Amino acid sequence: MNYSNKIKWSFVAAIVVSICWLIGDIFVAGFDPNPADYPLFSKNYANQVNIEFATLMLEGSTARLMFGALIGALTGPLLIPASWLVYQFFKDTQKWYAILVYWVLLAGAVLSPLGHAGFFYVGEIYKVIYHTDPASHPYLLETGRGFMKMLNIAWGAAIGVLAVGWISFAVSILLNKTLLPRWMALLTPFVLTLLIIPVKSMLPLPYSGWVGGAIFNIAYLVFFSSLLFLFRRKLLTQYETSKKV
Repeated sequence: MNYSNKIKWSFVAAIVVSICWLIGDIFVAGFDPNPADYPLFSKNYANQVNIEFATLMLEGSTARLMFGALIGALTGPLLIPASWLVYQFFKDTQKWYAILVYWVLLAGAVLSPLGHAGFFYVGEIYKVIYHTDPASHPYLLETGRGFMKMLNIAWGAAIGVLAVGWISFAVSILLNKTLLPRWMALLTPFVLTLLIIPVKSMLPLPYSGWVGGAIFNIAYLVFFSSLLFLFRRKLLTQYETSKKV
């Protein structure tokens, strides 16, 4: 496969994985419940659970949560060519900072599927607690705490590593180390996520839940779509210039 085909298929992978993860986030965590509607967790067990997560997925069916978890986890490998694509936009891919950003983004890509899939198990265990006899709750609550610990470690590690990678890439853009205009730093996923967060509170249900659950991957889709637009425009400019020569 030649270089141009690698670029083309990497763009395809980046757009497809962004869409799949956006859908996955909406299905697995795209809810915006009022914890007060679930006093079992917001009052009875308030000191034993993370109230936000305990109530977040109670409205989701098992099939919905499973689909959301799997569409993200199973398309996770597409994040690898997407990371390689970002690396190609450095002016000098042999520089230490370019290689560092690339490997950090790769590490984040490898860590992400487990963190994403973990939402399914947390959602399911708290649904079980909500719908079973209180006599079984002590053991189930302990299991829920274990699932939450697993989710916090897996998802926290993925988000933390990706944040380092994308912030470093944004700084590289601002320092003119890439082929991208400096304003593209605003559209890098981590920065754009911060800009999208306030939008959630302005939206009605169910859209507030959709945006809240999928903020990071909305940012991914916007970033890679913008990257594709700039890339195609540059190719068109080069083509028109060659015709005039």
